[in-house]
Amino acid sequence: MFDYKHSVIYQIWPRSFFDSSHDGIGDIQGIIRKLPYLKKLGVDAIWICPLYQSPNDDYGYDISDYYSINPEYGTMADLTELIHKAKDAGLQIIMDLVANHTSTKHKWFQEALKDPSSPYRDYYYFREGRNGQPPNNWLSFFGTSAWTKAEGNMYYLNLYAETQADLNWNNPAVRIAIQNIMNFYLDMGVSGFRMDTINTIDKKEGLPDKNPDKEGLQFADDYITDRENVRVWLKEINEKVLQPHDAFALGEGIMVTPEKVIEYTKPSHHELNMMFQFDLITLGYGELGKYDCRRLYHYSHADFKRITRLWQTQMLKNDGYIGNYLSNHDHQRSLNHFGDVHLYRSRSAKMLALYNFALYGTPFIYQGEEIAMVNPHLKESDWKDYECLHSCQAMTSILGIPPFIAKILSSLVTRDNSRTPVQWNASANAGFTDAKPWMMVNPDYQKWNVEQQMNDPESVWNFYHRCIEIRRSHEALCTGDFQEILADHPSVLAFYRTDEKEKLLIIINLSKMPASIHLPAMQGSDILSNCPSVKLKEHMHLKPYEAHLFLIH
Repeated sequence: MFDYKHSVIYQIWPRSFFDSSHDGIGDIQGIIRKLPYLKKLGVDAIWICPLYQSPNDDYGYDISDYYSINPEYGTMADLTELIHKAKDAGLQIIMDLVANHTSTKHKWFQEALKDPSSPYRDYYYFREGRNGQPPNNWLSFFGTSAWTKAEGNMYYLNLYAETQADLNWNNPAVRIAIQNIMNFYLDMGVSGFRMDTINTIDKKEGLPDKNPDKEGLQFADDYITDRENVRVWLKEINEKVLQPHDAFALGEGIMVTPEKVIEYTKPSHHELNMMFQFDLITLGYGELGKYDCRRLYHYSHADFKRITRLWQTQMLKNDGYIGNYLSNHDHQRSLNHFGDVHLYRSRSAKMLALYNFALYGTPFIYQGEEIAMVNPHLKESDWKDYECLHSCQAMTSILGIPPFIAKILSSLVTRDNSRTPVQWNASANAGFTDAKPWMMVNPDYQKWNVEQQMNDPESVWNFYHRCIEIRRSHEALCTGDFQEILADHPSVLAFYRTDEKEKLLIIINLSKMPASIHLPAMQGSDILSNCPSVKLKEHMHLKPYEAHLFLIH
């Protein structure tokens, strides 16, 4: 297994990474062409979002054939070439495993529809409706009923889109099928998997109503997340698949708590190596997610600090492990969420990079984050995202938001914001393609692009490159302890990372306003900063979004 605790992982959304085939869609050969770029940036591994055959209702997270590659991306031979060339470059490949559900166009589901007596019928959750209504009142993650009518009075469960039918993991044949898929790609040479929404694979026995006394659809939360069999089935996968291949496993944990992450990732439990949590990336969202705007997406820096403190201390204290990230393919760009996209774009991007790389846990970079890419200004006609199209309707029907306001708010938080093509240079279409791109290119690409930033020693790209070098040369950042100071400061996050050999002090102003701090007396050198290097003093005045990493003497 690769040394994930000392690694930096780069996430690729293949459709928007680089187009080599002149059709406006990113592809596997495009990733191959950019391997030297990723190596130069300094990352150790690449997590690639789904490449499998898919009708693209949810752009690859609705798989119709696990053993075929989406022709838009290339062929199995292309994937084999990518795996080999990445390993030659010293880069690990992590595949995305989507095993909570399949596309309704998958042959398993098609056989289940065709013949109710087929063994594939039990690969999914088919249930009879009640009085012309779905079998229960569960709300899907996309804001509609979690049930879709199959035929007559028969429905199937779909916690996500209606074309993503949930697999019944209680059926041993399903678990064996998933294990076979994992073995296939591990035998090809991938290093492991990011396991999509893996903590939802077990549902409450009997699939009962949630909050039956309340009217309308109800989000099923603890009826579908972190149930007891999830850990049983992960142990089974670990024993039968991961251990024999010395493979890596990262779980996506929907609504997961620190206690659950510790259970999943504690090495002695033999389940997962690492997990993603959502507390920080959903900061400011309502109870029903990013489209629940009843809080108007407001959060405080105290909330940011509290979440950081909670996860850092709990993971270190209890031998759990997480991947740290600030944006990905499911959420808006981190600069729009936590930084400033206008006056302090570069400085706040560097601040967020320093924050992410200074934490305990493996840092992830989402494509374009290293050049401070931001949300585009999307119109409804630009939307591609199934979640946005359907959740916008739910904002109106469930939350009572007027349609025109729902559309404005949807454009702010849609997943499309993070899926615009990577901005490689200032040429047409940002150098992503010489054809019409599948999705709009952010118009700011002429100023904010990879080529320009790689040639600018003060750029965000070069700051990310420096972050990677600093982390690699300071063990305390990888495995050291975390101790917060200035816990009561309203906008400054400050903490030590220490081990038996060194002590590092991180100071971050999370705010667009200046801040003053008072520190204990100590001596230190500023080894990484997004502002001109300063002397460590007891009284310091910080500029907006100013951030420092000091080596304490």
